[in-house]
Amino acid sequence: MASTYDKVKIHEALELLDAAAAEERSDLRDMIGDGYDSLREFAGTLGSEVQREVSSVYKAGKAKVRAAACDVDNHVHANPWAYIGGSAALGLLVGVLIARGRK
Repeated sequence: MASTYDKVKIHEALELLDAAAAEERSDLRDMIGDGYDSLREFAGTLGSEVQREVSSVYKAGKAKVRAAACDVDNHVHANPWAYIGGSAALGLLVGVLIARGRK
């Protein structure tokens, strides 16, 4: 059976461990806080670089889409009956496939 002396020693050891753990938690919080601040600063600088890159890619893509739309518009105006016939054939094909799927 454990004596009172052993219980007191165990209690003192537990208190010592608890105090050490509390101190380590505080140090760990400080380290995490410092790391978080550094990460936030890095993300801020990275964010502006990424924003500039995305903006330039967006502008280049927008120019390509406009050029493609202009080309399609010119082709449709040059050959309107070909596009009207193609659209009618495509509509007929889609209608046949839908009707076949309902049976």
